[in-house]
Amino acid sequence: MAVAAVVNERREVLMMWRHRFITDAWAWELPMGLVEEGETPADAAAREVLEETGWRPAPVKPLIYAEPANGITDSQHHVFRADGATYEGPPTEKNESDRIEWIPLADIRGMIDRREIVSSGSLVGLLYLLMDEAIR
Repeated sequence: MAVAAVVNERREVLMMWRHRFITDAWAWELPMGLVEEGETPADAAAREVLEETGWRPAPVKPLIYAEPANGITDSQHHVFRADGATYEGPPTEKNESDRIEWIPLADIRGMIDRREIVSSGSLVGLLYLLMDEAIR
């Protein structure tokens, strides 16, 4: 799995309001998706941002690697950070989200506490991003 935390100059992160059928729940998530054959995780993260949001991210850099449930699955999450993005147009993956918004980093902790962000890929990336921002 490739995950992207895209941060703009206003200290906002690009997020998507998504419905997940397995849990029948709505929550905010970072853009993410599977790494396709012949693709690097970094390329997949950048592609997913563009397809799912319509924003082309600045070059992505590794943020953190995680195996969120290694006791029951071999899922690997490669989380990347991009500082900035350029709007290209509407997303090509129209069924991926109901809303796409730039969320202030200052609001993320409260959203996590209210369970508005629950996906492990998003949580790992956002918590590391907040820690990274705090020590800059």
